[in-house]
Order: sequence, then C-alpha cells, then structure tokens
Amino acid sequence: MRLALTKLIPLALLLAAWQAASGAGVLPKSVLPSFVDVAASLAAMVRTGEIWPHTAASLGRAGAGFLIAVVAGVSLGLVMARVRAVEQGAEPILLLLYPVPKPAMIPLFMIWLGIGDFSKIAVIALACLLPVVVATFNGARSVDDILLWSARARGTSERRLLWRVILPAALPQVAAGVRTAIAVAIIVLVSSEFISSEKGLGYLIFSFGGVGADDAMLAVVIYLAILGYLLDRFYMAGIRRLLSWHAFTH
Repeated sequence: MRLALTKLIPLALLLAAWQAASGAGVLPKSVLPSFVDVAASLAAMVRTGEIWPHTAASLGRAGAGFLIAVVAGVSLGLVMARVRAVEQGAEPILLLLYPVPKPAMIPLFMIWLGIGDFSKIAVIALACLLPVVVATFNGARSVDDILLWSARARGTSERRLLWRVILPAALPQVAAGVRTAIAVAIIVLVSSEFISSEKGLGYLIFSFGGVGADDAMLAVVIYLAILGYLLDRFYMAGIRRLLSWHAFTH
C-alpha cells in the first residue's frame, strides 16, 4: 500500500500544478480547462449514467477484437515456431503489416466490411494480432531443447508438444505480448470510433470536442486513461498468479 501511494505522488503533483496554473490564469480555459472543471464533468457523467452505455459499447468492441487476436495470435505463433513452411509463408505478410499504422487502415476496413461494429472489431483484431504473434513466436522458439527432448522421449506427440510443453514454457513472453495488445486495442478502438460511430468513448470524445465542450472531452480522455490503467493492473495481477508456478520451476 505504501509503495502504491508513493507511485501516486508524481500524479498528484502534476494535477495540483495543473489546477494552480489554471487558477493563476497561466493556463486560460480556452487553452486547457481547470482540473476541477474536468473532474466535475466526469463526476456528472458518472452520476447521471451517461458514460456507462458508451463504456459498454467500447469494451464490447475492444474485447471481441482482443479475444480474437489472442486466440489466433497464440495459435499462429506456435505453429510458425514449429512448422518452417508456415513461418516462411506468414513472416513476409507480418513484416509488411507490422509497421503500418493500424488507424490508417480503418477507412479501408469500413469500405470492405461496412461502418458497423464488424469493421471496428476486425481492425482491432488485426492490430492486436501482431504483437501476440511475435511474442508467441519468440517465446516458442526460445524453449529449452532439453524440455523438448524429455517430452519426446516420453512419447509426447508433436501436437501435444505444442500445447503441453512449448506453450507453458513460452507463457511469460506470450503474456508480455498480450499486455501490449491491451493498450493497442484501446488506441485503435478510439480511433475507429472517431471516424464512424454513434456510441462509444471515442464517439463521446469526438462529439464533445466538436461542440467546444473541452472540459467534458478531457473528462472522457481521463476516464479512458483510468480504464486502461485498471485493465492493465487487473491483467498483471492475474498473470502473476497464473505464472507463479513458472517462477518457482525456473
């Protein structure tokens, strides 16, 4: 608890400086609303329940794309690490897609798949897929050969070797890739909701910004940052419990 409170001190100092600069007139409201005004706007949206349907819509889209990416990415990464032909076929495509900014592909996906949720989920899944595939592939490739030899000596088939030996040994790197995918999902989600959406946190940010409600717009941005932080913390807490056996055995 003491460590957690210590980590909050820089944030508290930043917020205090923000409010002090606004109160002293160094930061005019036309440039940046005061922290008190932003916090009041966020409290009002929470109290009236205005923000909850948009949160549910955004989490539904991000969650669907993220889950698709994790399942497909882990499977593809494992197979790439063990089957040379799959690696040779998939690697050029992944290398081509990796540096492309995924928000830039949103309009193209909307042309192909329409402006509904399906196109948003698809682009989120693609964006999250790449870090998961790369992390899984690297983790599977770095598995100790002694583990593989021992498993084969006990009669383990190649298919069972993937799921019973290679995946558990590669889990720490897979977990790191999935953690990166959580942040990527939120970034691409908001970008997709900017372009075409009638509900969602990105839609709220775009709408408030369009009418000049800067305090409400920043309130949603801060809410989104808090939401992303909590998702990351819950994920890391679960991973630490899941991988406690890994630290013990290694």
